[in-house]
Amino acid sequence: MKPIHRFLCLATALLVVFPIHCQAMTNYSAAMLNAQEAEMINFVREDRTRYGLSLPTIDAQLCEIARIKANDMLINGYFSHNSPTYGDIRSMLSHFGVAYKGASENIARSRTVEHAEAAFLSSASHRITLMGSQWTHMGVGVATTPEGFVYVVQVFVRR
Repeated sequence: MKPIHRFLCLATALLVVFPIHCQAMTNYSAAMLNAQEAEMINFVREDRTRYGLSLPTIDAQLCEIARIKANDMLINGYFSHNSPTYGDIRSMLSHFGVAYKGASENIARSRTVEHAEAAFLSSASHRITLMGSQWTHMGVGVATTPEGFVYVVQVFVRR
């Protein structure tokens, strides 16, 4: 199966199982985020502001990619920076045609997005990614298990 067909099949399945707000990928809008994703962006904004950093531009395509990764982990039962479907974050960005000069991601599996953000801040490597001044754009995706736990993906890029 061609990669685009595989993606379209996965995306269609995800929309049936996990409805999301769909919009064109040109501009960020709060309407394109689910409540947990919007909450996560607010936590990132608050945390970065506390350290004198601005929030990177929220990018609709990066949010969609982060959401795809979160759902990929949920559906395929793994928790890793290396997706069996897409590879690492750089491979995934290239797969979806994203131009970038640098990229990183934070992933969490937690009770809530608030706990996920607290875990990112308490880990030196995740905090370095989260607080990096080099990032120009970011996206957030959240997938929720039937039990209410969340998979959170934060994608950061420098363009």
